[in-house]
Amino acid sequence: PMIPTIRRSALLLALAVLAQPALAQTDVTITPSKDVTLYESDQSSPLANGGGESLFVGTTGQVANALRRSLVAFDLEGQIPAGAVVQSAELSLQMTKAPQAAAFDLSLHRMLGDWGEGTSDASGGAPGFQEGDGTTPAEGDATWFDAVLNTVAWQTPGGDFEQEESATTPVGSNGTYVWGTTSEMVSDIQAWVDDPSQNFGWALIGIESSARTVKTFSSRSGASPPSLKVTFTTATNVEDQPAVVGSAGILSSFPNPFTTSTRVEYNVANPGHVRLDVYDTLGRRVSTLANGIHSPGRYAERFDAGDLPNGVYFVRIESGPDSRYRQVVLVR
Repeated sequence: PMIPTIRRSALLLALAVLAQPALAQTDVTITPSKDVTLYESDQSSPLANGGGESLFVGTTGQVANALRRSLVAFDLEGQIPAGAVVQSAELSLQMTKAPQAAAFDLSLHRMLGDWGEGTSDASGGAPGFQEGDGTTPAEGDATWFDAVLNTVAWQTPGGDFEQEESATTPVGSNGTYVWGTTSEMVSDIQAWVDDPSQNFGWALIGIESSARTVKTFSSRSGASPPSLKVTFTTATNVEDQPAVVGSAGILSSFPNPFTTSTRVEYNVANPGHVRLDVYDTLGRRVSTLANGIHSPGRYAERFDAGDLPNGVYFVRIESGPDSRYRQVVLVR
């Protein structure tokens, strides 16, 4: 149902005024906190390159142990505030060398567990390709079999990652390549912002069914380190129309932003009929949380977003002559 035309116009005007300063958009560009190459190898002779200048993805020309996969992670804490809503994301890597210029699809996959980066360094000789053979792992290194050398083993050799890709980009000759923005990448980063303990970064996987598909990229120790650009918005979790002493008002909503539901606390100053509704930014009522006689006191109701789309919503309380709004932001 819609609110009456006069009331609806007044509400829309109020919402327009309230919505503008409440959301601020910010761009940040972040370099990796760690990145490594996983070198396929015999379990008795693991390889690593934690401190090297290059990352490798694809297959070498070797008959055995030809697979190369790269892992990259970004520390978002201190860069993206808690409660931010991620809008877009782009991962950029500089490709520096390859045995052939043909383009191969390289895909990002969300990592399912943590991993290490040691100080091993296979640099030396011809830049880039010399590192492609790896070297003896150092303490803390990730290898084909271990997430952390001799401490934490992968459940599956070659790394534990989500099979569904988060983004894919064809990579050919030397140059800068970008993955994103995709809804899957945005979802990955939003999950890491909401729960930093689950931020394990991505695996970069190339074509592994053919020989000599390997692509070489600059690592965070190289001349052109990877970068992650994230655009996000922040919402001010404050009273949009503060409650006045002796009147009804919405005291708080938590969490805000929210993913499925939020708890709305409100105050009733005088006995009588109280109505608590939720509207979208077009002034359409999408939910009624309370509609009945209340005694003076403090109350709480839960707004369950159900199948509503992401976006800004407004909780409105009416009690006698009193009317107040609070903004809430839904992000899944």
